[in-house]
Amino acid sequence: MKKRELKRALRDAFPAPDPVGKRAFLRSLPPAPVSHLRFLLGQAGYIRKSAWAASLTVFALALAVGRLAPQDAVWATAALTPFAAMAAVTEGARSALYGMEELELSSRFGLKSVALARMGALGLAHFLLLALLAPLGPAGLVRTGVYLLTPYLLTALLGMAALRRLRGKEALYAVAAVAVLVAGLSLALHSGLDAYAPANFRWWLLALLLAAGLTAREYRNTIKRTEELSWNW
Repeated sequence: MKKRELKRALRDAFPAPDPVGKRAFLRSLPPAPVSHLRFLLGQAGYIRKSAWAASLTVFALALAVGRLAPQDAVWATAALTPFAAMAAVTEGARSALYGMEELELSSRFGLKSVALARMGALGLAHFLLLALLAPLGPAGLVRTGVYLLTPYLLTALLGMAALRRLRGKEALYAVAAVAVLVAGLSLALHSGLDAYAPANFRWWLLALLLAAGLTAREYRNTIKRTEELSWNW
C-alpha cells in the first residue's frame, strides 16, 4: 500500500474529532516577535504614497535647480526643505490629525512606536536625499549640509509644537503655514541679508545646534503626551 493510500485509510478508520476552543487557543498564543528593522520597514509601508510623492517632488526640484543653476542651489534648496519636513511631521502625527489616537493606543504596537517609526522612515529618506544634494552646492559639503538641515529642523520643531496644541485640519493648516513661513524666511535671508556668506556660517551652525536641541525636546514632549493618553486609555 502506498504512503498516500495508507494516510487516507488511517484518516477514514480514525476520524479526528472537531477542535474545541481552537480560536480561543490561537488568541492566547503570544504574537511572534518582530525585529526593529522589520517593524521599521513594515511601518514604512503604511506611509501614504502622497507623502513619498511630496518628498520626491521637493528633492527633484532641488536637484533640477542644482543642475541648472549651481550658484543658486543652496538658498533655493534651503527654501524647499521645509516642505519635506512638513511631510514627515504630518505623517508621524496622522493619528492625531484624524482623531485615531485612542484606537491606535489599543493596537499591538504602541502609538509612540508607530509615530517614531513613520517619522524616522521619512526622516532617514530625507537625510539620504539631502546628503546627495549637498555636494551640488558651491559652498562645500559641510556648509551646504548645515544650510539645508537648519530650515528642515526649524520646520519640524514648529510643526510638532503646532500639532501638540491643535487638532484636526487646523493642525494641518498650521504645519503648512509653518513650512511656508520658514521657506519665505530662507528666501528673505538670501535676498536681503546675504546670510549665506561664509562669514555668517558660525551663526548658521549655532542655529542648527539650537534647532536640533529644541526639536529633540519638542519630540520628547510629544511622546510624553502620547504616554499620558496611553495611561488614560
